[in-house]
Amino acid sequence: MEYKKSGVFSESQKIDCRNLCLYLNFKNEKLDDILRFLKLIESDLVEKFEEDFVFDMEFDDEEITVKALHKKLTNVSDNASRRISLLYDGILKSDKISSRFDYRNLISSRMFMDEWVMEAPKLGFDLEDTESIKDYILRNIDSDKVDYLGEPAPQDIGLNFSCDYIKKDQEIDDDFGYFGSLSFNISGCILGYDFEYFTNYLKDFVKKAGGILKSLCANIFISDKILKTDYFNLFEIEIIEHDDEEAPVNHHRYGFLSGVEGINYIPKDLFEQVDKCQLEDEKFEVEAMENGVFVNVDKPLDEVNIHDKYSVREVLDDILIKGYCDHDLIHFVAFLGRVPLYLDEVFLIEALEDEVRDDLYNRYFVVTKNREIEGLHLDGSKFRVHRFNMK
Repeated sequence: MEYKKSGVFSESQKIDCRNLCLYLNFKNEKLDDILRFLKLIESDLVEKFEEDFVFDMEFDDEEITVKALHKKLTNVSDNASRRISLLYDGILKSDKISSRFDYRNLISSRMFMDEWVMEAPKLGFDLEDTESIKDYILRNIDSDKVDYLGEPAPQDIGLNFSCDYIKKDQEIDDDFGYFGSLSFNISGCILGYDFEYFTNYLKDFVKKAGGILKSLCANIFISDKILKTDYFNLFEIEIIEHDDEEAPVNHHRYGFLSGVEGINYIPKDLFEQVDKCQLEDEKFEVEAMENGVFVNVDKPLDEVNIHDKYSVREVLDDILIKGYCDHDLIHFVAFLGRVPLYLDEVFLIEALEDEVRDDLYNRYFVVTKNREIEGLHLDGSKFRVHRFNMK
């Protein structure tokens, strides 16, 4: 494919920051299948871009080159570390960037940001008025007017794969128990905002991955975020009923769909929990694979809007990740119109302590919480909870 100019060199002007993104997760997989999946990542998400991009790459926290990566993967065996990770940023090769040294020099000097003037956020509400804030959220929670203009990110492609191990039963001698996630993004700018080819490419990658990992859940979507779906960021902290001392991260969040997007892939066991009658609506495209099912919005990915996502959530809500998260108010409003969110999942929290209230930007924050998660437990002497009146 012929790529366009990198958005990094945008001559100090804001650009359309949309990325084409993939986010997936899996749980309780076997090491042999993880190794097969790593080979798929190498062939489809590394070698595919090697000719046109400069990589800054790490494997298991060690800086490596693309050439060295193949040797690393070839030598991974049954004695592999219980944690496997691959991370890279990449930028389109050009007269200015032709090596990792050039790329790192660009990032460390931040020369592409030298002349940028960071603007104060333009708010559509009064930070000192609870009703003004609530009204803004009410008016914009399902608005389809989303602005993707912003300062360019210092990468054109990026990948973050992390895999950990938790043994389910000490009495059973097997190596099932690998869980993890992968995120991948490619800049819309270098694609000329023509997303169709790479949308199909990532969908084919998910099909191959689903043939290897039986628990695979995946979303393909367009966003200015480059790591996870916006939905995940609103519900990422999951309640844990018991502690797993050996688990380095919270593995309970894996094995569920992490968001609702234009393209969604779920394993067959989760698909059994979905109301099939709702999928008969012509707005959905359902495609069965060997180990899973695609549930997609039947339109081009860059035309999918918040109303489409609400429709998808109505169908897939039972199998979505459950949790909660707290947000700075200004950070939270950036999610409006991007995430199919219900008003009874949004709580505006007012700080009552004088030393906090003196700071206008910290007077309010927002908690987002799935309906299934129990109520908030906040100190009533320090915080006041403002709920929304729902008709």
